[in-house]
Amino acid sequence: MNDEIKNNDIIEYIISEESKGLRVDQGIAKENKQFSRSLIQKWIKNGNIKINDNNIKSKDILAINDRVTIIPEKSMNSEYLEPQDIKIDIVYKDNDLIIINKKINIICHPAAGHSKGTIANGLIYLFPELKNLPRSGLIHRLDKDTSGLLIVARTIECYTELIRSMQNRSISRHYIAFCHGLVMKNGRVEQPISRHHVDRKKMAVNINGKEAVTDYEVIKNYEKNTKLRLKLHTGRTHQIRVHMQYLGFPLIGDQTYGLNIKYNNNISQKIKLFSRQALHAESLSFSHPITNKKVNINSKLPNDLICLEKELESG
Repeated sequence: MNDEIKNNDIIEYIISEESKGLRVDQGIAKENKQFSRSLIQKWIKNGNIKINDNNIKSKDILAINDRVTIIPEKSMNSEYLEPQDIKIDIVYKDNDLIIINKKINIICHPAAGHSKGTIANGLIYLFPELKNLPRSGLIHRLDKDTSGLLIVARTIECYTELIRSMQNRSISRHYIAFCHGLVMKNGRVEQPISRHHVDRKKMAVNINGKEAVTDYEVIKNYEKNTKLRLKLHTGRTHQIRVHMQYLGFPLIGDQTYGLNIKYNNNISQKIKLFSRQALHAESLSFSHPITNKKVNINSKLPNDLICLEKELESG
């Protein structure tokens, strides 16, 4: 190993269900977006990354509960995320975890064309220890234009336990959404989801996709729209948006899954031109992985959704 490596830089964690079945280099790069895939491949080749204490090859396949150990090279700090002073609304904090209330128009992790200005950049500015955790400690994600609550682990022990809780579906996540059409009764969608076969930026219901389960409850019907509370049992990309489109009730403002909506002449311009999917991560409930105490956090609707609701109520 490189003699510049420091022990307190070691990253250890358990592979989640989301990454099982992927190539080692692909899965580890997906879980650790502060490092490029080419750097991950180099570290695998040099023995800086081990699975269950064994050397591996980039083409090997990950299994759920595999234990990953990454020993980054100190000389490669340029590959780390850049800390940035980004305003983050912290609604809960202790020594083990943080819960933030995400605003719209910001992505969670760096991606192609977005190496800066993300939630992850802001988190490692506020909490430098997070640079040594997968995904900067983020346990799950919200789309760029979805608002609401996100859980962030501060230690590898907490990260591992929260990931396990997510896999066991013992973290309760509820969302508020406003959709097109009148949903008349509560229900459940159990339809697998995978990448769209043509547009790779989209997801779609696919019999060969990964299991996806969403419960929905009608809160209120308006003239031509519905307010829903939804519960996620799985965490597929765009899951609520895809499932609601599948049911024929796409979310108001969804620029990806709601573009085929035909508006009548009476619909308000404010509804027609609402600029983001009307979706908000309203509540989180789970047992604290270290203290075992119950954590219940709620987030009020942001102003744009409050205004949208008033517009719907006015008819």
